[in-house]
Amino acid sequence: MLGRTFRRSLGVLTALVGLTACQLDTEQEARKIVAPWIFLAETEQFTSEKDCTVARFAVVSAEVRRTRGPVIMNSVRAAIPLLQEGRTVAFDIPGLTPNQVSEQLMSINLFKGLGMLASFVGPGKRCMDDTFAVDAYTVLMSSDTMMIYDPVTYSMVLLYRPAKVAFFMRTKS
Repeated sequence: MLGRTFRRSLGVLTALVGLTACQLDTEQEARKIVAPWIFLAETEQFTSEKDCTVARFAVVSAEVRRTRGPVIMNSVRAAIPLLQEGRTVAFDIPGLTPNQVSEQLMSINLFKGLGMLASFVGPGKRCMDDTFAVDAYTVLMSSDTMMIYDPVTYSMVLLYRPAKVAFFMRTKS
């Protein structure tokens, strides 16, 4: 009898471990990554698979946190040394969309630019539903959006200021 109970308990434990291994992040882990950068409100959408995570968060403020937040840069070229050091950077470049910022980064430093691009494209394959993908693409192409990128966690946030919403995307590598 004890053997059967033990086997059931072991089976349940194995199933629980298997379920958590099927996603890259929990919602709380995703919020923990983003919270030092921006002022989060509620989570509007969250999806995580084994190699990607996406979330849409409402934000209290359309500004980036100044204390413990990302380094705010107004030049792609000036941001490269920070990215090479593994620092989180917020690109606040008037008149440029996040897409244009990533294109500039790829033309200056292909490796860092491709890493940033992978943070957006990677989750698109498995984690984004059609609505999320269209909305994320729309803000990616808007000059009203500030892009935050962490090269260590392969995380990207598109902070769309007019609607006070942030799109979080992360890939495994």
